[in-house]
Amino acid sequence: MGEEAYQINVCVHDEVVAFAGAMNPKGELACEDEMYSPERYKLESRNPEDTIPVATFFYEKYSPKKAYFYVASFTETQWKESHMEVYSLFAIWWDKEWNHWEKVPEYCCSVISEQPQPPLHKEAANWMLKNMTTKGSGFADVDYFLKGKLELLI
Repeated sequence: MGEEAYQINVCVHDEVVAFAGAMNPKGELACEDEMYSPERYKLESRNPEDTIPVATFFYEKYSPKKAYFYVASFTETQWKESHMEVYSLFAIWWDKEWNHWEKVPEYCCSVISEQPQPPLHKEAANWMLKNMTTKGSGFADVDYFLKGKLELLI
């Protein structure tokens, strides 16, 4: 096999900016009911069209319910690279204090290539999950992942 036709890198955006771009590619602001709900499936139904589920995480001491991780993307048009996709890893998790499900950004990356690529959600998800569980993230530090159970869906 030859060299990969793309590179996955740390994103130029932080996870919140990447999440906003993936959730609202036309620049529209999200409604609050798109980010919080007593029903997880309602939040899932408002995920971007290209979203794929990638993992679940369960840590009983933290929450009585699993966290669900997803990846969505958007095309970055403002950078000099020929082709750049930004991927957002986000979660829908149960907030026991507020008694609702919440959609939150967790990690992001960019995929840069000289030629257009097919969607690389799985590759980006694997890269982000590996970094998140070995280096920590906005979701949690590395020790948190050692105490719970991460199940990959991809």
